[in-house]
Amino acid sequence: MSSNVRQLREAGMAALHQGDVTGAEALLRRSVALSEAGGGVETATAHSVYRLGMALHEAGRTEEAAREFEKALTLVRDRAGCGSKLYRTILGHFAEALPARAPEWECAEAV
Repeated sequence: MSSNVRQLREAGMAALHQGDVTGAEALLRRSVALSEAGGGVETATAHSVYRLGMALHEAGRTEEAAREFEKALTLVRDRAGCGSKLYRTILGHFAEALPARAPEWECAEAV
């Protein structure tokens, strides 16, 4: 199942890079749904969720995009922590897409 999630995610990103935002959104939503239905690891689901946020941002749907970025960050933070490479990557894309909203997600690692 994880390979299907990844294939859908990759196809969604390819569609996004080709300018097919609608197709990208559909593929990425399927990737998220499949990952969630299969009880996928939170970080694997987060990869798809965050890329869905990118597609929604490209479509000009900023509130929906913000919710997806925030969901992805929560999934990663809960599994791998704020200092993880994936968390920093998602936060960086969130900050580029929605700079007013992303700083709320900065967090310090527990000491």
